[in-house]
Amino acid sequence: MKPKFITSENLIFNNCKYGFFKRQGGVSRGIYNSLNCSYLSDDSNKNIDKNRKIISQEMDSSANSVRPIVIPTQQHTNICKIIDNKCPDKFIADSIITRRDDIILSILTADCAPILLYENKEQIIGAVHAGWKGAQKGIIENTVEQILNIGGKIENISAIIGPCIQQDSYEVGIEFYQEFIKQDPSNKKFFKTINRGKYFSLQAYCSNKIHQIGIRKYDVIEMDTYKNEMDFFSYRRSQHRNEIDYGRQANAILIVN
Repeated sequence: MKPKFITSENLIFNNCKYGFFKRQGGVSRGIYNSLNCSYLSDDSNKNIDKNRKIISQEMDSSANSVRPIVIPTQQHTNICKIIDNKCPDKFIADSIITRRDDIILSILTADCAPILLYENKEQIIGAVHAGWKGAQKGIIENTVEQILNIGGKIENISAIIGPCIQQDSYEVGIEFYQEFIKQDPSNKKFFKTINRGKYFSLQAYCSNKIHQIGIRKYDVIEMDTYKNEMDFFSYRRSQHRNEIDYGRQANAILIVN
């Protein structure tokens, strides 16, 4: 079975291919079934290597030789790494950007928001892993700043927020709520109350940041990684089930000339 990935129905990236991958179409088994791409999981490295190769081939199927895929070690930081002539094997970052057209950029998610960016004049692409911690720390702002630093312009940047945990599945504690309100009272709009519980909209929080930065061409794919078990891995779902581990799906982008 070919791996399935999702694209926006409302936003087109010319000279650029991207996809928010679902969990099907890989070789992993059990709780990692089947397109798990994370070395941080306890899945075998052999399976993960094969799954990452599947992602590369799916993104780059027309090429004679498949481009390498670059995936950072994500730790909920606000670090954006520019991938230039030197491409390190291992590095810590929660977003990556490049002008290079010979590599594929990817970040991994399992409830956090994947954000893919494209500056269409200077041909700059970016991939962002935005959990609540990274988003609060400024990972989205830092990524856009780096795009501007290497020659991009804000009016030429488009962004798509992919599938992540949706508000109805994201109950948080009162301390979480109070921390966000303390940071900015207007953050109250990203929460709703259900039976006295507070529920947080990560997608709305991220899309608001994108808009505040000045990006006007953006889309949000409203699919819930928690509820849709057939299509997505979910950290929170695995925690609620007391599972020993969980997989991560890939979200990828590359320049096509």
